[in-house]
Amino acid sequence: MTERLRITEVHLDSRVTVVTVTGELDMDTCPLLQAALARALPRVAIDLSALTSADSYGLTVLIAMHQHARASGGRALVCGAGDLIRAVFRQRGLDRVLELRPVLAEAVAELRAL
Repeated sequence: MTERLRITEVHLDSRVTVVTVTGELDMDTCPLLQAALARALPRVAIDLSALTSADSYGLTVLIAMHQHARASGGRALVCGAGDLIRAVFRQRGLDRVLELRPVLAEAVAELRAL
């Protein structure tokens, strides 16, 4: 499981965390992302620039995190998604649900400004 997905957490300060996702996000690997995102609240930038694939289970984790962050007064910004992942987001309407930013620096700056 862990060979296919690697997650890195960097706490920039007491309120902003960057979670970088590398590899394949699917039914078997999404619990790793769930755990990392739960630790990352209240403000998290989810860097998907190295994500190679995501199935419906993985996408559900991103939606749930977005909703949970909002409900708890935080923010979850998804950034750096490549062409393939952005196409998946568009096909499933997630580009209208998730807060997408083109690059990590933009997401971090926005989270710090809150």
